[in-house]
Amino acid sequence: MKIIASSKSIKKISGVIMFLASFIFATFVFNGIPVSAATNLNGRILLQVEAHGEAWYVNPVNGYRYYLGRPDDAFNVMRSLGLGITNADTANFKVNGAPLRLSGRILLQVQDKGQAYYVNPLNRKLYYLGRPTDAFNVMRSFGLGITNADLIKIRIASVGGTSSTSGTPSIGTSVPATSTSLDTPLAFNFKYKTNNYTVNQNFSSALYNSYQASTKVYSYSGATVSDASLRESFYGLFFNVKSGDTSLNDLIYKLKATALNNNWTDDETLEFTLALVQFIPYDSAKLEAGNNRNNNPYYPYETLYLDKGVCSDKTFLAVALLRRLGYGVAILDFPTANHSAVGIACPTDQSLNGTGYCYGETTNYFPLGVVPPSLSSGQAQAGTDEFTGLFDAAHLGAMEVYQKTSGQLYYGVAATRAKVASLKASKDYLNSQSSVLDAQDAALKTQEAEVSALKSQMDAYYDSGQISEYNALVATYNDLVNKYNSDLSAYKATVSDYNQKVNDFNQAVKDFYQK
Repeated sequence: MKIIASSKSIKKISGVIMFLASFIFATFVFNGIPVSAATNLNGRILLQVEAHGEAWYVNPVNGYRYYLGRPDDAFNVMRSLGLGITNADTANFKVNGAPLRLSGRILLQVQDKGQAYYVNPLNRKLYYLGRPTDAFNVMRSFGLGITNADLIKIRIASVGGTSSTSGTPSIGTSVPATSTSLDTPLAFNFKYKTNNYTVNQNFSSALYNSYQASTKVYSYSGATVSDASLRESFYGLFFNVKSGDTSLNDLIYKLKATALNNNWTDDETLEFTLALVQFIPYDSAKLEAGNNRNNNPYYPYETLYLDKGVCSDKTFLAVALLRRLGYGVAILDFPTANHSAVGIACPTDQSLNGTGYCYGETTNYFPLGVVPPSLSSGQAQAGTDEFTGLFDAAHLGAMEVYQKTSGQLYYGVAATRAKVASLKASKDYLNSQSSVLDAQDAALKTQEAEVSALKSQMDAYYDSGQISEYNALVATYNDLVNKYNSDLSAYKATVSDYNQKVNDFNQAVKDFYQK
């Protein structure tokens, strides 16, 4: 469900226009390192050139920076963030380089005394960290100079996993955190690749109340501003991150950790992240209370805290999270259908309407790229003809694209299209096989009637003492029975195979929709 504008939504007051937008989506304001820089600086060693050359490591898992300090400090920090790998992986990476997903990571050779290596994100080669002094020298040799103004945009990680935005902590000293008590524990349950996952996280009721009380009306001066421009600005309100709110970064950290443990690709990590959003319950009560209008749009923190939302609320959350993964993201509005979705940058030839963005449903689980065939009370539903037109949004009406951002492309739609084609082929085969079985069943019934009629005639001959006539039909009767039994056996085998294929197909559909 999206916000529906009425004449009361836009008011001109002394040259100032108050705008409550029609179709709610938002820009992303990252309270930390900018999206463009995050993609470039993850895993890098930064040197504070305007100070005393202090060295910082930007952890690619959570985007926070860690102060390297003295050689022993740097050595301990780097090893504490290490990811265990096998001897075989180490040998392979030394020859061929580490995979892209390990760029900037610290790798620990767990089968050989935990020797540590740094994966240089520029060439993905492994550099042995050795002793503290060696590690310190290696780190500094790859240092990239950065100004204080740019550095302060990157959150500082503390020992306890909280963060700050400025300051130079001593190793072993926690960075002061914002005084917001994390007094509300929540568990987000969802499915991905047919497996169940739970992400636990604590939230602050004080932060929730602060977001809830924040403005949800956009004000500006001027008389001639386009509707699209108003929407762009209005959407941006909902992505201002309050001081002390690290919820999105914390979620991304946990999701990335799971992805790394499962050796998933970046695209799989994105799908995993979107699945969490898709499985957040749809807020039907909010839809009904608002008369099919979202008069109280949620900030991402509100959606997480309440663990529910309508299409616009859940799409805000998806946009914020996926941009933190470094992907290009956009907002897809469908005014006619009163629906919104997230768009993820993908190859143009696989994108929706050639926009360069693939469709991402947020109100229910659908594989990325798949457009829901129908909506019921604002929530996406699978259709009865599951595999036709799943990449066409024409039935949702005209599409408007807002808040486009560039970033990493998602390449998984080709595989999804292939899966849909395979499922459709299986369904078509089962439909045709069902017709074949119906014809075989009809033929068997005809044979059964012939056998029964012949047996009745033979019984009559036998009962009347016409044994010669009875004997004359025995061979014909036996041939008919043998043919019937043979055809029945073949029919049963075909039915058994058909039923197995039906079970396999139903399971594949269930897996496709994560049911």
